[in-house]
Amino acid sequence: MKEGIRKFEDKDIEIVYNLGIQIPEFSVNDETSHRFWPKDTLERFVEQGLSLVIEDQNSVVGFLLAVYQPVTLKLTWENMYIIPEYRKKGIAGECFQKGWKLAQQHGATAVEALVKTNNTPSQQMLKRLNFNNAGNYYWMLKFKED
Repeated sequence: MKEGIRKFEDKDIEIVYNLGIQIPEFSVNDETSHRFWPKDTLERFVEQGLSLVIEDQNSVVGFLLAVYQPVTLKLTWENMYIIPEYRKKGIAGECFQKGWKLAQQHGATAVEALVKTNNTPSQQMLKRLNFNNAGNYYWMLKFKED
């Protein structure tokens, strides 16, 4: 089995969407209808060209969704998911490194990742990638009302 990491493309939107809507951690909370990024938002991730998919034998087994903010020169890693049987193989770290290198080519000088306080494996991985804890915050969010 040889996994590959490549740019997120239009052909991947459906599978990434179907993986993402199954992950409860990607839901904002139980009181909103925001469960995962809608497909039109995933299209914008594709257009920006900084999000990645992980595949094995032409099947998508994971993804990293990232957004570059040109005003702040900052890359934000929004969501990452790898199906369980592909975890603990160093793929996540490799994917983050590839995404960061790509973002730097677009002008990024900083990268951030929001990690839940109880997600110790992700915190440990980010520390291995030389991230520093920037503090503990309440994440506040408001959506446009219809």
